[in-house]
Amino acid sequence: MSHEKIRATFDRWAEAGRDASMAEGHSDVVEQVVGKLGIEPGEQILDLGCGNGWATRLLAKSAPGTGAVGVDVSPAMVKKAEELHSYTIRARYEVMAFESLAFKDGQFDRAFSMEAIYYSPDVDAALAELARVVKSGGRVDLVLDYWVGRPGVGGWSERVGVPLVALTPDAWRLALERAGFADVAHEHVVDRRGPGDASSFEPSEWWPTFEELRGYHEAGALWLRGRV
Repeated sequence: MSHEKIRATFDRWAEAGRDASMAEGHSDVVEQVVGKLGIEPGEQILDLGCGNGWATRLLAKSAPGTGAVGVDVSPAMVKKAEELHSYTIRARYEVMAFESLAFKDGQFDRAFSMEAIYYSPDVDAALAELARVVKSGGRVDLVLDYWVGRPGVGGWSERVGVPLVALTPDAWRLALERAGFADVAHEHVVDRRGPGDASSFEPSEWWPTFEELRGYHEAGALWLRGRV
């Protein structure tokens, strides 16, 4: 899989306004996770795969003096992030590949990523870069909707149009350990808004039945965390 194909896909989504629906769809899970991170005043945070920057801005507002840098391979997404930026917070956005982060060793106190890492053409290299740019003792938190074993995600790669890295929760844990992270753990986070009402459900390419959607919802997003 090439960065060019990923970039083109996300540029197209940004131009079609899909970034807003992704932000809305992921918002509750991210708010739950960020609320449990215990971010300290002044911490510097990397947001890997920032899209239009909505999570970057949430992280930057988490504590006094906190700063966040969002990176994304898509120039169109970063342009959207800059257009939506608030100058009342310490946040910025850069176009960058996950596998070659242009930051100093140990530059960040922690790293966060929502629904992005499995797009990487080289997940091991991307995780190793995260371990490099987070300081010793710092934390990484990765949240994924797509993981092997979750109902309803079969065929996502074909529908998205790019290859996706498909791993079980245990395989993801091993990948983080290979990259040098310690105390690796995972849990599942369920969107508190629920799957919706069966009576108003309309079948789609993504959700042919309400039962599939409900199973997907009940399984929850995968939250992976570790320490450098």
